[in-house]
Amino acid sequence: MSDASRGAAPLKGWRTLLLALGLSTVGVLQSADWATIVPPQSVGPVMLGVGVAVGVLRALTTTPIGQKEG
Repeated sequence: MSDASRGAAPLKGWRTLLLALGLSTVGVLQSADWATIVPPQSVGPVMLGVGVAVGVLRALTTTPIGQKEG
């Protein structure tokens, strides 16, 4: 098995779903009116809050990334 195919093996079955999620996300981001969702003066604090929230959620989880619990 080549190095490239070995590296992609853990993503088997997930690649198509990840692509679909990415494309859907781009569509939502393009259609959102960001100026009305987050005012320009609040962008920094909002992004900081999102980053902290993601970090806290990752710290609280015990399951390794890409594996099911149990």
